[in-house]
Amino acid sequence: MFGKPHSQGGNAPGRIGGSVQRLLVALMLLTSFGVGVGVDRFSGDRADAQSTLTDAPDYGVLEQTWNLIEQDYVAIDDVDESDLMYGAAAGMVDALGDTGHSRFMNPAEAKTFNESSEGQFVGIGIQLDYTTGQPVIAYPLDGSPAQKAGLRSHDIITEVNGTPTEGKTQEEVQALLLGKEGEAVDLVITRPSSGETLKFHIVRAVIDVANVTYAMLPNDVALIRISEFSTGVTNALKSAIRAVKRQGASSIILDLRDNPGGLVFEAIGVASQFIPEGKPIYLYKDKTDDARPVNTVANGLATDMDLVVLINNGSASSSEITAAGISDNDRGTLVGETTFGTGTVLTPYTLSDGSIVLLGTGLWLRPNGDAIWKVGMAPDIAVPLSSDADQIRPSEDKPSYTIDELKASTDAQLKAAYNEITGTTTFPASN
Repeated sequence: MFGKPHSQGGNAPGRIGGSVQRLLVALMLLTSFGVGVGVDRFSGDRADAQSTLTDAPDYGVLEQTWNLIEQDYVAIDDVDESDLMYGAAAGMVDALGDTGHSRFMNPAEAKTFNESSEGQFVGIGIQLDYTTGQPVIAYPLDGSPAQKAGLRSHDIITEVNGTPTEGKTQEEVQALLLGKEGEAVDLVITRPSSGETLKFHIVRAVIDVANVTYAMLPNDVALIRISEFSTGVTNALKSAIRAVKRQGASSIILDLRDNPGGLVFEAIGVASQFIPEGKPIYLYKDKTDDARPVNTVANGLATDMDLVVLINNGSASSSEITAAGISDNDRGTLVGETTFGTGTVLTPYTLSDGSIVLLGTGLWLRPNGDAIWKVGMAPDIAVPLSSDADQIRPSEDKPSYTIDELKASTDAQLKAAYNEITGTTTFPASN
């Protein structure tokens, strides 16, 4: 994902890319983790690059289109000229073909985007899965208005404030869900598990996302979940590791499932808690330079603790970097499903009016030199999770789990991770 947005003309990389498929919605703006940018896109400067827009050979087409709209469009009085300019800017970035990754955001979208990287949102508090082309609730955030109202994982949002979501893009659904604190939103959902159609009236609220949560499992195993690599995650992880150590933890299951990624420096900080100092986390390559290693920093708190990492197709960008660093440095076992396959670093450029252009400016590789882009990280132990299963997600309200509670759950991936880290067959593979 990214770091603090830069002023126009800045070029420091910061955010590891996200996806149009899966969104972290509180406001309903989510962090996206996309398909990334190929190696060939970083092969050097184009020989035919123009110094200014007006020097481009087809600039006249853009100008002529503007003039025709101004002169002849029948409803021109209803058109905001700024919308035309934002549309042209968005179209220019979209034409790069970097779908779901490089993108343009107008000032309102940019404001929400910046809020998302700080871990605070205004909204109903859900994470959406858009991989099927429908807004499916991956899960409601702990303590959120959505959770309190009774929304569940796998619910499909079919209407927002009376508007059907069928055929709408993620951006269009996002716009329907956007609103101010204290405003209500009416949802109609389909619940696949029962076939019911249900209605919900939910009031939007400020949501502080707890990006690091933890719980103790039997046999001194700690379950630590990171939901997104936003500001402060490394410090929150350190606090969690200290807390579980005080409770006697000797090993850790690190849950990165459905984590869309986040800030580069937070990925470095997180990986450094588990990997000894000076080891490569990933290799970075920009438009002109050879790949160079980015290494762990000192004073990791869990570099000698047994470790298993949970991943799935919703794990992207910074979560993939962390998983790759742990795997390639032989620090832990990956359990679950192949990750999304993001392979580039996004740099945010803040424009003069507050708009933001996100551009893929760097490529990252695994420490062993393999690419992640469009491939993902394959688990060492493959464990699928059925569509009607629910992941166990630690929270302040649930600080520990018993064997019976784990056995009763449908989280086959966590059960497999527990078997692996304890060296037992506590949970049969079919259970």
